[in-house]
Amino acid sequence: MFAISRRGQSTVEYMLLISVIVIAIVAAAYIFVPTFQQGVDNLALDIKDILSSGEIVGTGTARN
Repeated sequence: MFAISRRGQSTVEYMLLISVIVIAIVAAAYIFVPTFQQGVDNLALDIKDILSSGEIVGTGTARN
């Protein structure tokens, strides 16, 4: 009977550990997603400018 309660205790400890890890992942995503999204938006604008002008930071040649 003592072994059964220890198994239950270790299961609860694992679930608590998993809960803390999930909360940390969600918090990190909440913090970093806007920054990541802004970076993707900036990259998209850079690619749009490159494709429309044919120049990469003024070093490329203009398209005909």
